[in-house]
Amino acid sequence: MNINKFGNISNAVKKTLSVLLLLSAVSLSGCRNGGADSSQDSEFSSSSADGSTHIPIESSSDTSTETSYSSSSAQSSKSSTTSSISSSADSSSETSSAQSVASTSVSQSNGSENSSSSVISSEPEVPPAPVVIPNFEVPSSPGTNTASSAKGVIDYSNASRGYISVKYTGDRSRAKLIVTCGGKQPDYTHDVSVNGTTDYFPLSYGSGNYTVTLYEKNVDNSKYTVVVSAQVSANMQSSLSPFLVSNAYCDFDQNSQCVYKAAELCAGKTEEIDKIAAIFNWVTSNVTYDYALAGSVRSGYMPDPEKTYNIRTGICYDYASLMCAMLRSQSIPTRLVKGYASPDIYHAWNEVYTEQTGWITPELMLKNAGYNIVDSTFYANTDDKAQISSYISNSANYQAIYYY
Repeated sequence: MNINKFGNISNAVKKTLSVLLLLSAVSLSGCRNGGADSSQDSEFSSSSADGSTHIPIESSSDTSTETSYSSSSAQSSKSSTTSSISSSADSSSETSSAQSVASTSVSQSNGSENSSSSVISSEPEVPPAPVVIPNFEVPSSPGTNTASSAKGVIDYSNASRGYISVKYTGDRSRAKLIVTCGGKQPDYTHDVSVNGTTDYFPLSYGSGNYTVTLYEKNVDNSKYTVVVSAQVSANMQSSLSPFLVSNAYCDFDQNSQCVYKAAELCAGKTEEIDKIAAIFNWVTSNVTYDYALAGSVRSGYMPDPEKTYNIRTGICYDYASLMCAMLRSQSIPTRLVKGYASPDIYHAWNEVYTEQTGWITPELMLKNAGYNIVDSTFYANTDDKAQISSYISNSANYQAIYYY
């Protein structure tokens, strides 16, 4: 990776980042996500004697060189969700609607205490705006256009809506999906659940001709063998389509508590920029960085926005996934981005889209907030907001590689 393309950063910002990361060589272990997208997983070896195509097994050094997004196949750890609001650990920065405030005024004269008088505000009580969860598209697998085998199925019925679904029904310990699009780089390599769960993945390049191939790891753990493959022609209704729905990287639905919280935060707001600001403020005020997870996470780790919302801690991947789920539930197109943050941190952040600005990269200046956003991890975990805002506002400090 050519790190020289990043912009220069001040010594003060470097100091801020080094304190934030608390890891050697200014590197976030939990943010180094080679994971399912590492080049080792994407390279193909020559065909085997039986004509099948294989992916070489990850080398033993992968745990130190590829991102540590450890395996949580099938996302089985996701807790069931309800529409109830979790009130624990909410930041004190969250304020209720304006209401009448009573205070007692006590004055003293020559050391003697005078009688107190109650001062009651004449402001009328303003009722809170109703919390309404908006309608948003829920991904589905209608089975209209599929490719299948005895061990799996690829459903590309909704390719025009920006996504596909995959279900692996074999008995191997690992399965992967490789998505290519007309020679565009990079290819996308996704970890697939191995317990029969249906996973949804974005067609991140937009309209185009895709090759989608499901693989399973061989019994001897040496290579991956093709389970099923499909040629998919995606003529999308909008280039924003892949970034408006739930998928394996930001899984949410109408019953998710994080979705209710987003609706609560955005109640009464009509401007998208105000909704973005409200959600960003909440995430950065309520979620802390999990240094223990950062030091132990391994390749294949998948974020779970509902879990992050409930436990209020996570690594950069979790911050970006939670932001993504909350914003998409408000029908705000949002990308979960993985790439490099200067100087050499493998990292995850967000980009959002508004009709007024187009895609907002890390230069977004939030109205009513006074700082730049999209990198909620860095902003949440430093006391020097001015320094980190300056860093985040410089797009030269970021190099995007993958969009989910």
